[in-house]
Amino acid sequence: MTVSARALALLAAVTVAGSALTGCAGTAAPVAPAVAAVQPSPSGQYNDTDIQFAQRAIALRQQARWLAQQAVQGAQSVGLKQFATEVESASQPQIEQLTTWLTQHNLPVPSASPGALPSLPAMPTAAPGAMPSLPAMPNAAELQGLSGEQFDNRIVELFSANHEGLLGSITAELANGVDPTVKGIADQLKVTATTEQQQLETLTGPTPTPTR
Repeated sequence: MTVSARALALLAAVTVAGSALTGCAGTAAPVAPAVAAVQPSPSGQYNDTDIQFAQRAIALRQQARWLAQQAVQGAQSVGLKQFATEVESASQPQIEQLTTWLTQHNLPVPSASPGALPSLPAMPTAAPGAMPSLPAMPNAAELQGLSGEQFDNRIVELFSANHEGLLGSITAELANGVDPTVKGIADQLKVTATTEQQQLETLTGPTPTPTR
């Protein structure tokens, strides 16, 4: 190798090393969502359960975001406000992942106008592991008629119903779905929903519901 060739090789090595070091320097970047990229199903390898789960999970997380917004504005409990803030933040990337998957397959995506809740038709529940329907949610006026502890208890009750619906949908997807991408998202949502439900149980500990 000539001197010029060696110099060029050395310069290239230094440049590559410098780029690698630059990528490692500075403040660590935020952790990316567990499913970094949503890929279309190869050869259409998905079924009705995958579609229903994606649509219901989007609608349920939209419900959770709506409840979170109500709680941030009106909750008395600091812990409930913090929980609501975390739910609102966690829900958006999950909604986006499932929306991407549905869009890639030219499938309907649930949507809700500002201040409104999404609605989907109820699914049959006779078969074991069937996809549950969405839990009923009140309108904002009903919640605004409550205050203090009553408001907080009602919000926690609605959050619990929302999470039960989500966990039921996840169970159906993991049992009957076939698309690996959707099942992967369901696995991650299971962790999120289970953690959030445990946090809700902590919030209800010191403040009994009116029925107790």
